[in-house]
This record gives sequence, C-alpha cells and structure tokens, in this order.
Amino acid sequence: MKPEVLVIDDDRPILEMMKIVLERIGYRPLLAASADEGLALVRSARPELLLLDVTMAPVDGWQVLDALAADPDLPATPVMLFTARPLESAEYERHQGSIVEVLEKPIAPLELKKVLDHFFAG
Repeated sequence: MKPEVLVIDDDRPILEMMKIVLERIGYRPLLAASADEGLALVRSARPELLLLDVTMAPVDGWQVLDALAADPDLPATPVMLFTARPLESAEYERHQGSIVEVLEKPIAPLELKKVLDHFFAG
C-alpha cells in the first residue's frame, strides 16, 4: 500500500498542486488547509509523514509542532517542513527531533519524489 502523506498548508493552490504531485509520484495525499484541520487529520488518519508549511496564519507551522509535541495521544509523526523563507534557528533547534527534512519552496516534483523515496526506504 502506498504511504499516506499529510500536507498542511494554508495556500489552497499549493495544496492542490501537492495533491497532484504526490499522487503522480506514488503517494496517498491527505490535505489540510489549516493547522486545526491538519491536527484533526493527524489524530484520525495517523499519516506516515507530515509535510508542513512553516508560514501559515493564524497558526504557523511551529505552533503545529508545539501542539503535536504537547498531545500525548498523538502519534510521533515525522515532519518535513517546507518553506519559502529561511528558518528561524531557535525554532528549528527546539523542534529538531521531530523534523526529518527541510524543503525549500518551490519544490520540484522530482526532488520531492527523491526525498520521499529516500525517507520511506530508510
């Protein structure tokens, strides 16, 4: 069965593009347009990987990571951050244990496939 990947991003066009790309490269996408929707999907669907946008509003990716870490009922889901801006080093260091990769937007489909294939092969 194809691995299930949850994408949390408040930019709907990016979500739709990620859905198409993930399906084409062999993954089952779940999509969330907000932090709350994404956290609910982590609880209910228990995806194998979370692709998380850092810059969202009103709740950003760092706050999503805080919520994941604070809830003992949530599974320890590996996270790949994707962002168009440089990361704040203090925030990154604080969450480094749950972050398996940082991807820069825009990410090319072949690059995403390579990163995901490597992650799921390991």
